[in-house]
Amino acid sequence: MVTSAQKLLLLLFFTIIYSFSQAQTIKGKVIDAATGEPLVGAVVKLENTKYRTLTKLDGSFVFGKLPVSTYSLQVQSEGFASGIQQRIAIEGNATKTVVIHLKPSVSELSSVTVSAISGKEGEIGARRLEKISDPIINVLSAKTLQLLPDITVANALQRVSGVSIQRGGSGEGRYPIIRGMEKRYINTLVNGIKIPSPDNKSRFIPLDLFPSDLLERLEVSKSLTPSMEGDAIGGTINLVMKDAPTKRLLNVNAAVGYSDYFMNNQYMDFDKNSINKQSPTEIKGSATPSDFSVAALHSNNISRPINSTLGITYGDRFGKTKQLGLIVAGSYQNIYKGLNSTYFQPGAPVFNQPTFKQIENRKYAYQSNRKGLTAKLDYVVNSKNKLILNTNLVSLDDYSYRLDNFYTPVNRQSIDYLNRATWQYQSIVNTSLLGLHDLGKGYNLDWSLVYSLAQNHRPDQVESDHQINTIEKTDKVQSISHAWIHNTDQDYTEYLNLTKKVIIAGKSLELKAGEMVRIKHRNNLYNHYSLSPLVPGELYTSIDSSKYTFKGAGSSDPNNNNGNNYDFDENVDAGYVQGRLAISPKLELLGGVRVEYTHQHYKTGLDSAFPSISGTIKYTDILPSIQLKYKLDNERAMRFAYYKALSRPGFAELIPDGIGVYDEIKEVGNPDSLNHTLADNIDLRYEYFSGKAEQLLIGAFYKNIKDPIEYSTETVNATAVQYKPKNFGSATNYGLEILGTKYWGNIGISGSYTFTESSVTTNKLHGVKNSTGNVNYLPINQTRPLQGQSKHIGNVSILYKNPIIGLDLQASLVYTGERLAIVNPYYNLDYWQTPTTQIDLSLEKRLNKNFFFYAKVNNIANAPYKLFLKQAYDATADSGNDLLSIQSSPSNKTFVQADYYKATYLLGVRYKL
Repeated sequence: MVTSAQKLLLLLFFTIIYSFSQAQTIKGKVIDAATGEPLVGAVVKLENTKYRTLTKLDGSFVFGKLPVSTYSLQVQSEGFASGIQQRIAIEGNATKTVVIHLKPSVSELSSVTVSAISGKEGEIGARRLEKISDPIINVLSAKTLQLLPDITVANALQRVSGVSIQRGGSGEGRYPIIRGMEKRYINTLVNGIKIPSPDNKSRFIPLDLFPSDLLERLEVSKSLTPSMEGDAIGGTINLVMKDAPTKRLLNVNAAVGYSDYFMNNQYMDFDKNSINKQSPTEIKGSATPSDFSVAALHSNNISRPINSTLGITYGDRFGKTKQLGLIVAGSYQNIYKGLNSTYFQPGAPVFNQPTFKQIENRKYAYQSNRKGLTAKLDYVVNSKNKLILNTNLVSLDDYSYRLDNFYTPVNRQSIDYLNRATWQYQSIVNTSLLGLHDLGKGYNLDWSLVYSLAQNHRPDQVESDHQINTIEKTDKVQSISHAWIHNTDQDYTEYLNLTKKVIIAGKSLELKAGEMVRIKHRNNLYNHYSLSPLVPGELYTSIDSSKYTFKGAGSSDPNNNNGNNYDFDENVDAGYVQGRLAISPKLELLGGVRVEYTHQHYKTGLDSAFPSISGTIKYTDILPSIQLKYKLDNERAMRFAYYKALSRPGFAELIPDGIGVYDEIKEVGNPDSLNHTLADNIDLRYEYFSGKAEQLLIGAFYKNIKDPIEYSTETVNATAVQYKPKNFGSATNYGLEILGTKYWGNIGISGSYTFTESSVTTNKLHGVKNSTGNVNYLPINQTRPLQGQSKHIGNVSILYKNPIIGLDLQASLVYTGERLAIVNPYYNLDYWQTPTTQIDLSLEKRLNKNFFFYAKVNNIANAPYKLFLKQAYDATADSGNDLLSIQSSPSNKTFVQADYYKATYLLGVRYKL
């Protein structure tokens, strides 16, 4: 019989067991008190217990199976006020739900803020910028850039909705194409300031110059406001460099890797120190055959070279009130890549059918040595004044060695062997002093003084050729060439903006006006020397024993009638007025007008008898803009944008002669009749931002382009034809863009798709048989898409993010549809790029509080670069040069070129203080 005491003891025992067996739970969410958005990766712990976790992608956390007790819950997150504590008592079988609001750890001095918004480098911060920005933009945060498989800005841009990339010779991304608008229609900014180009002919910036780990974020603007520079028909790319932190920061990352190509091929190194940086004409005013060195043509094979990267970032704030902020970040990348290429060199078409002179088998070895440095110093003078000094420097040394054998495809009687060594080094330096001032009574003033310098050098690119006759069993010296290319682009720029905020009839109105002055000077030097064997028919034994003399009269004087030696001055004066009006709590209007005046003057090294050896060009553009934003609710909005923009011709396009040779047709500029391009642009976008890292963006765009610049042929006389930039009436470009990101717990998917359709009509050369049976080439119009435009592009990323164990995984796929790669002077002979699908992987794993392991794998599937013609190959038109046996494309296409790069791997460690 159970006594009362026993019953009481049993009841107490089962109560204790029950209390420990029930799932007492504490769950909640951590919110940014300043923005109302969830914080990801905040540390949440129950003090004096083993319980500790990190907030998920929606800011939530859960502690389950807790004993009945009273707990002290503590929350901490970098960039926010020091840990907040909250006491929570839970009883049996109870769930407690809490919401914690963390305040950013910033010190605000009137209108001047010591540090930027917290979370600025994360995905949620990027979504917030997209949500509140004036223009229509897409943003990649520093955290996103860190986790991507890419290490350069150019490659990272292919992950942005509506953006594809044009690759350089090594397969690395170089130039962006935004919504089918190629590089001439895009401008590039650093911290909102336009930078000059090191390109030797044009204005666009090779974005493989920039290491992505120097950036705080990467912005792509697809509409313009009046306060933005107007030469961006396609869009604006803004590289926002790292900003001073709220507290001491030290990040170090280092990695090593290799390129799959060198598992079965060797890297062909050459003596860079033997290359003279100046041509003989630069040094002594003339040249002799003995002035040239061939040492760079001696290659040294290296097995499996190691890729390496290193990045260091240090930042802190100093002073009693932390009024002085500093950040310095450096990046170093040394990457080896190679490729095998097959190329069919075209000959003159026969009755509009393609012909090929020879087949080329090429092997390339590349070394890219990339360096970057950004330094920023900001000083809060007082509660109303702040000064910022910013310096950025990037440089890229590209070394390449090419082996080439080419032959006519009939019987391979003659096989030429070509060696070429190239060293190209480019750099951009940009220094700016910025002032921010609160003038009181609603007035704010900001100004910038900027100096920028871009340089490009390609010293002594040497190329030699010798030919083996398989029937005669001879090997004869052919030719050798040496070329020096130097150019600089120097800018002095001043910006001034005044803002006034007022309340009119209860409505918030912000008025803004400003001006900009840019003084640009560019100089260009091109020295090219062609040499042939001193003794015709000289047998080849080695490059050192071959003797050469100048080929043709005047070859020893590369400045003779060379339009590529020129000076170019360009001054741009701009002013704008802009207003932002909150029409209602849901509807906001931003609009205004910008005026840009352009004054250009060029002077060439051409002979005085040549027409247009110098000239002056002037024009003024009025560029209106309007942006409407209607908030459907706190998470959804509709945007409408209209803006007018321009695109100035490339520098070489305004030089009358000497640009180069294209497909054996002389390429020249057109200063007398080439107009700059104008475009009316319309954008419409639906936006949904969930408050987490999730989003859904659906947009449409339309561009009507006046005077697009395209290249076409022009008959000079009965025997001469030249290739020349011209304006062709108008062109259109329109499309649809969809971007979405969605998470289910720790797993997410992010993807975008862009449909683009464009059209432009230009003239081509069309072969017509005359009464004598010969072929006359006459101009004929042909309508085609804009160069670089793909009808379909998209990307998909599968994401796994587990902040508790510190693991991020990402598998990415980028699809670029068929696009026009090269515009050919002849009718229906444009070169098209086949669709490409690139697959990449990346991961990062936290090892402990300060150390992380990461890996990046690019181009796993070895996606090739292939070019083709949109017509079948007719062997009879090609004098029996039957290539059909080696054509791999369908019968309605003709294979032209195929390059294979293979995969690259990178493994590294990251330290974070």
